[in-house]
Amino acid sequence: MLTISHLKKRFGQRTILEDIDLTVHQGDVITLIGPSGSGKTTFLRIITTLEQADGGHIQFAGIDKDFADLTKRDIQTIRRNVGFVFQNYNLFNNKTVLQNVTEGLIVAQKRSKAAAKAIAVSALAKVGLADFQDYYPSQLSGGQAQRVGIARAIALNPKVIFFDEPTSALDPELVTDVLQVMRQLAAEGMTMVVITHQMSFARDVSNQVIFMADGHVIEKGQPSQLFTTPKVSRTKQFLAEILATV
Repeated sequence: MLTISHLKKRFGQRTILEDIDLTVHQGDVITLIGPSGSGKTTFLRIITTLEQADGGHIQFAGIDKDFADLTKRDIQTIRRNVGFVFQNYNLFNNKTVLQNVTEGLIVAQKRSKAAAKAIAVSALAKVGLADFQDYYPSQLSGGQAQRVGIARAIALNPKVIFFDEPTSALDPELVTDVLQVMRQLAAEGMTMVVITHQMSFARDVSNQVIFMADGHVIEKGQPSQLFTTPKVSRTKQFLAEILATV
C-alpha cells in the first residue's frame, strides 16, 4: 500500500533523517517509538507532504516517484488518501465540532453540505461524541478534542491514518478514552502509523514496532520480539528507561 525508501532530511548541517525505509500493508498498525528528537514527527510530516524531503522515494495511491519529483497534483493525491491526527488537536477554534469534521469533506473532497454532515455525524458517533456536534473546542476536554481530531481523520475515509503522539498532550485520566478509540479502529482494520510513548498500545495493538534514534531506524520487529528480546543495545537502553517510568 505504502512504501518509503531511502528517505533523507537535513536542516542546515544537521541530519534529521538518514536513509529511512518504511513499508505499510493494508490493515497494518505500525508504531514508531524512540526518544524525543529522533526524527519521528518529521518522518510522518514528510510522508504526508507537510514537509519536504531532501531525498527518497514514495510509492502510494498510484504514485511511484522520488519526493523531489512530486507535482502539485501528486501532493493533492497523497493528501486526499491520508488522515493525520496531530499532537495538539489543530482544531478550528471558531468552528463547532461538526464544522471541524465537515470542513475537509466540503473543501478538499467537494462533498455537499448534506453529505458531509451525514459522514461527520457517523464519524463523531464512532468516537463517542454524537452529542457534541454543536460544541466549540473551548468547551471540550483535551481527550474530547483529540477524539474530534480522530473523527475528522476517519471521516475522510483515508487509506492510512498517521497519529503524531496523540495522547502526549493529555492529562493521564484522559488518555484511556483516546487509546480505546484507536484500539477499536485497529480492530476494524484501519491502517495506522502511530508515534507513541504508550508502550502498552505499541505492545498490544501494533503488528510492527520501529525504534528510531538520532534520525535512524535502529531496530524494527514484531512487538513480541522487540519488547522481550531486542537485538540492539540502544533499543535495550531506551526500553529499560521508558518502561521503568510506567
